Amino acid sequence: MSPLLIKTIIAGGVKSCAAVIGFALTAFIARTLGAEQAGLFLFGFTLIFALSGFFRLGLDNVILRWMGSEGISSVSQQHLNRGLLWIAFVVIPFTCVVALFSDFIATSIFNKPGFALVLYWMILALPSIALYTLLAMAFQGLHRPVTAILFQNLGLSSLFLVSFSVAWWQGVLSLNAASVAALYAICALVICSLAFYMWFRQAGVRFQVDNFGDKALWSASSNLWAASSMSLLVQWSGLLVAGIYVSAAELAFFTAAQRTAMLTSFVLMVVNMVVAPRYAKLWQQKNITEMKRLANLSTRGMIALVLPVVTVMVIFPEWIMGLFGEDFKQGAILLVIMAIGQFINVATGSVGYLLTMSGHEKDFRRVTFFAGPLTVFLSYFLIMEYGVLGAAIATAIGLSLQNLLALAMVRKRLGFWPIG
Repeated sequence: MSPLLIKTIIAGGVKSCAAVIGFALTAFIARTLGAEQAGLFLFGFTLIFALSGFFRLGLDNVILRWMGSEGISSVSQQHLNRGLLWIAFVVIPFTCVVALFSDFIATSIFNKPGFALVLYWMILALPSIALYTLLAMAFQGLHRPVTAILFQNLGLSSLFLVSFSVAWWQGVLSLNAASVAALYAICALVICSLAFYMWFRQAGVRFQVDNFGDKALWSASSNLWAASSMSLLVQWSGLLVAGIYVSAAELAFFTAAQRTAMLTSFVLMVVNMVVAPRYAKLWQQKNITEMKRLANLSTRGMIALVLPVVTVMVIFPEWIMGLFGEDFKQGAILLVIMAIGQFINVATGSVGYLLTMSGHEKDFRRVTFFAGPLTVFLSYFLIMEYGVLGAAIATAIGLSLQNLLALAMVRKRLGFWPIG
C-alpha cells in the first residue's frame, strides 16, 4: 500500500469523524434551542466562517504551496509569520468595530434585533478562527493532514460539542443563541492557543519576521484573495442574502440543509488534504503526466464514494431533515437541491487546487469573478421570488457553474480532464 493511499485513508477517517461531529453539533443545537434560536446561532456561525475566509487574505493556498514545495525552510517560515501578522493587523480592528456596532448591524442590516448579542459574541471568535486556520494550511503543506483537519474544523467542533453538552447537562448554560455563542467564542480561543503551541514547538520553527512587507507573498496572495472572496460569495451569498429577507426559523432550515449537503464534499476535502501539496511538488518538477494520473484516480474514487450518499439524501430528504426536529422537515426540498450542487462540486474533482497549485491563480480568479457576482444576483432575485427555496437554487447553480468553468480551465491550461 502506497504512503499516499495510507495518508488518504487516515485523513479520510479523521475527516469522517469531523463530518459526523459537525452534523451532530448542528442537530443538537437545532433540537436544544428550537428553530428560531438555532437559526440565529447557525446564521452567526456561518457568517463567522465566511468572514474568516475573507480575512485570511488569500494566504491559504499560498502557504500551502510554499510549505508543500519547500517544507519548513527559512523562506516559508518568513512567509507564514508575515501572513499571521497581516491577518491580525486587519481582522482585530474589524472585530472591534463589529462588536461595537453589533446592535446597529443586527437591526438595520439583518432586520433581526435578537441577533445583536449573538453577533457580538460570535465576532469575537473571528480572529482566533482566521489565525488557526492559516496554521492548519501550513500543517497540510507539511503532509500532516490529521493535524490540519484538527485545526480546520474537528478541534473546535469537538470541544464546543463537549462543552455545550456538559454545560447543558449541568444546567449552567442558558438555552439561548447568545449564551451558546459566548461559549463558542471561548472554545475558538482555546483551539487557537493550541494551534500556535503545536506549530511553534516544532524543531527549527520560530517566530521571526525581518520586515512587515513581502512583495512575493502579496503578489501571490492578492490574486487568490480575490478568487477566494468570490468563491465565498458562491458558497455563502445565498445564506447571507436570506439572512436579510427571511425569518430566523427559515434560516435554520436552510443552514441545516446546507450543512447536511456539504457532508458529501468531505470526501473532496480529504483528497485535497493529501493531493494538494503533491500537486505543488509535481508542478515544480514539471511532471504533468503524474498530475493527470493522480487527478483522474482521485476524482473517480470520490465519485464512487459520494454517489451513494447523495442518492440517500435525494430519496430520503424528509427523514434526514427530521433528525434536526419535526419542523425541519419543511427543508427537505432544500436538501435535495443543495445535495445535487455539492455532487457536481465533488464530481469535477480538485479543479481549484489543480489551478492554484500549478500557478494559474489568475485563471481561477477569472472563473470566480464570473460565478461569484452571478450567485449574488441570483440569490437576491430568487429569494425575492421564492424565499429560502430561491437561496438554495442560487447556491446550487453558482457552485455547479464555478466548478464546471474551472474544469474547462484545467483542460485548457494543463491539457487534461480531471474526470477523464
